[in-house]
Amino acid sequence: MTLVGFKRLTIQPFNDDGTVDGDPIVIEGDSNKGGTISAEVSGLSKEASKVAASDIEYYISQMGVGDVSVDFGLLDVPHDAEARILGQKTVGTDDKTIIYVGSDTAAPYCGVLLEAKDLQKNSALLGFFRGKFSKDKETANTLDPSESYKPESESYTFSAAASTDSGDQNGEYVAKYFGSDPETIASVRTQVLKETQGA
Repeated sequence: MTLVGFKRLTIQPFNDDGTVDGDPIVIEGDSNKGGTISAEVSGLSKEASKVAASDIEYYISQMGVGDVSVDFGLLDVPHDAEARILGQKTVGTDDKTIIYVGSDTAAPYCGVLLEAKDLQKNSALLGFFRGKFSKDKETANTLDPSESYKPESESYTFSAAASTDSGDQNGEYVAKYFGSDPETIASVRTQVLKETQGA
């Protein structure tokens, strides 16, 4: 599987009961709404464990997945969207909003859908049914007046968990689809983002 580009990231926060919490957050390069830079998925297979018997490596155990996570590089994610996915408290509206980070900060579960293309220019979807975002640090750097300013992406980590929903996705972490069938694409979006059909 070779992915070409990284066009769009859709994040759907969930309530404690697993229902959708508000509109999804869509990051696709729209002005002042953030852009995608990179996504590195890890933990898709478990480390092999060899079992010896009769003086040979008799069996290799490798069922399941490792610690499934995605390290994202994102640019200019809106402050309110970041606060939603990180579970930070916001007080006020518009330019009077203050975001608080502290002992009551608790990230919600979210569904995440990455959209790219494959080498045959088909849609390439990677969906993660549920997990939580974290962002460990904020960075500020001095400006060099002799150089043009070039913003850098910020790092976010999404730690995935298995789906608890009924259906084919129960107990699974990731849904992958490569193709162009509209019904299958809609099915993946429904499973991951809990969209209603036709949304």
